[in-house]
Amino acid sequence: DNEDDDDDQDTNANEMMEEDNDAENDTIPHTNKIIVDVKLLKSYEKGAFDSHGVKPLRRIIAAYVSACHMADSKHQDEDGSGRLVDDSGKRSFHIESSAVFDKLMVTCLAKCHEEFHYHLLGKGASVQAKAPFKDSDDDEEDKDESMEETVVIDVDKPINPRHLAKSIRWTQLKLSFQSFFKATLNLISEAKETKLLRFIIKSLSHYIPYLSAFPRLAKAVLKTLVSLWSTTSDSTEDYQSVRLHAFLRIRQLALTQPFPFIENCLKSTYLAYAKSAKFANAATVTSLLPTLTFMGNCVVELYSLDYASSYQHAFVYIRQLALHLRNAMQKKTPEAFRVVYCWQYMHCIKLWTAVLAATCGKVSDASGDDEVVLMRSLVYPLVEIIHGVARLVPTTRHLPLRLHCVRYLQQLAATSEMFIPTTSILLEVFELKEVAMSP
Repeated sequence: DNEDDDDDQDTNANEMMEEDNDAENDTIPHTNKIIVDVKLLKSYEKGAFDSHGVKPLRRIIAAYVSACHMADSKHQDEDGSGRLVDDSGKRSFHIESSAVFDKLMVTCLAKCHEEFHYHLLGKGASVQAKAPFKDSDDDEEDKDESMEETVVIDVDKPINPRHLAKSIRWTQLKLSFQSFFKATLNLISEAKETKLLRFIIKSLSHYIPYLSAFPRLAKAVLKTLVSLWSTTSDSTEDYQSVRLHAFLRIRQLALTQPFPFIENCLKSTYLAYAKSAKFANAATVTSLLPTLTFMGNCVVELYSLDYASSYQHAFVYIRQLALHLRNAMQKKTPEAFRVVYCWQYMHCIKLWTAVLAATCGKVSDASGDDEVVLMRSLVYPLVEIIHGVARLVPTTRHLPLRLHCVRYLQQLAATSEMFIPTTSILLEVFELKEVAMSP
């Protein structure tokens, strides 16, 4: 066994020496730039993904980082530290062929997560050490059992950062993982094509669970994803797939990151929705309304993941709507009325109506869950707000808004199985001056 281990170590050492020789042969003379061609890329792929070598994996990640920053005046350090440095005195990777660039991008995004899993949670995470008081037969049985064990990663389940820190490769791959994700975020910010954005965001699903060990990096990823999800500059059908995958990654972050990260997700998505609703008007109804409807459905889905956290945020934001309404009722100025009688305010009421309606629909399934009961308790203050908005300015001009309010009340009544009177709001229409006038 010792002879076989020595042979394996010699083989791995020879492979590393060959890779270093290939890199040195492809280095531009009198510079520290390494030209990444098809041959060198294949050698990195073989060493990183076939032989599970840590050094080739770090090399191919460093090449990927350099490729993501090709548009920048500076590049990433080869050691995977993620720091931008000048070209002087540092080894960098130079990619001239677009085919090699595309191959490098696809390979890293599609395969690096397998090696992270192998080295941090799989067979490469620990070394089988022989105990001094065990028989050789027992050692062979333990080794066979450890080789048969495989860790299956559920991309929607959290990973304990302590499990990652226990890996013997953690210190070697920690900086490389950070560098990989920062470069990917830079690539997303520079990408303009819809297909490229969709591919990158979809590929991130395998890497999101590992962000539990990088809280600051997770916040940066969330900010980028929320920006892609809520942008109103592109409302084409092709971009809807990017918007969808961005929300799926936001939902994945909410499920996999330690508490209270889900509260960051709830806050960021609602504020982004409210900001987008500000631009909704009659002129943009055909282009922006479908986007807002989709975003509203996404927020409803996100607020149904954790009712305890959702209640805290829903209480605060519904209270903000009530404060705006109270201010308008007290001041009775055109500016105060304009804060309430606008599309942004109405879309926010529509959103919270949908959130509470979805929650009330799950009361029977929750079998008296206290968290669901808390969310249900917000129905009454929201109903009072809707009643106040409907009667704030009783004029014919705002009759369509009154009908919107009646629809929201009836939606809440149907899902909560409560009696919410709406007849008086409708009958008051006949008392309006314009309606009561003789023809």
